[in-house]
Amino acid sequence: MIFLFLLFLRINTILTVTGVLVKSSDGTEIFTSAVGSPRNPPIVFIHGYSFSSLVFDDLFEDERLLSRFYMVSYDLRGHGRSGKPNTTEAYVSNLFADDFVAVIKHFNVKSPLYAGWSYGGKLDPSDAQEFPNNIPLGTVMTDIFSFLPPQTISGIFAIAAIPAIQLLVSTPFALTINPLFGVANDVAVDIDTKNTFVEACFKNASNIPIRTRWTWLGSSVLQLPPISTLVGQRMQDPTKLFEAGARGFPFLAISGTADNIILNDNITEEIQPHFTNLEVYRIEGGSHALFIDNKDELIQVLIPFANKVLKRT
Repeated sequence: MIFLFLLFLRINTILTVTGVLVKSSDGTEIFTSAVGSPRNPPIVFIHGYSFSSLVFDDLFEDERLLSRFYMVSYDLRGHGRSGKPNTTEAYVSNLFADDFVAVIKHFNVKSPLYAGWSYGGKLDPSDAQEFPNNIPLGTVMTDIFSFLPPQTISGIFAIAAIPAIQLLVSTPFALTINPLFGVANDVAVDIDTKNTFVEACFKNASNIPIRTRWTWLGSSVLQLPPISTLVGQRMQDPTKLFEAGARGFPFLAISGTADNIILNDNITEEIQPHFTNLEVYRIEGGSHALFIDNKDELIQVLIPFANKVLKRT
């Protein structure tokens, strides 16, 4: 009888899975889901450009994380199962911050750890020179600090992710393929571009289960080229994020040395002057999709950092 009671508690604690559409401040619907026990410390996972929160499925099924944390993810506006408005005004920085608020309010989450992957926007160093404080990018961490109170999140776990651009941080491959996301009226180019991008995220795509690759590709194809262009055009000001960094805001940057998308050494050089409490972790031979190719090592880094930031004993 005691065994059955404990089993019931175990199931009730671990298998709390929710998927729902919540409305942001402008009425755009944002798809979000959560797994684990709401009594555990919270982590909110943010996916990268053109994809959806489905990229984190493997992490959200891992017992090491399920037993310790309440894990929330959502599809950014313009991505996946969330709304995809077709106007420039629908992709301004403050609305991305409002989306984050809508998600954490729905799950009654307070001061979660932010776990963000990749950069999610267009990349052109000349834009940074023209707009030294307002940078066209797509990193939600910058949106959060620009428009929300500092205590909105407790720390940043950046998976090959960047807060802003002053240096060239894209590989030659990424710089070449990025403009092709905006090619409209050519289905073959659209699908080929997105399939090539998906495969480049992994160290060796042929070793990745086809179900995973097709799930990623399906999410990406849902985003039509005009939307791909819009989501990468918003202007951002990283000033408040950097001010928080100067005050010791926790920031851990984890990346792979075999990343085909991002020049991670340049990211470190970019953010180091702005974050006094910065930790940098390199995975030798790691790809852009560390949470797939190098999941065990990533989890081994994430757990102690999350415990420290979220004050779990």
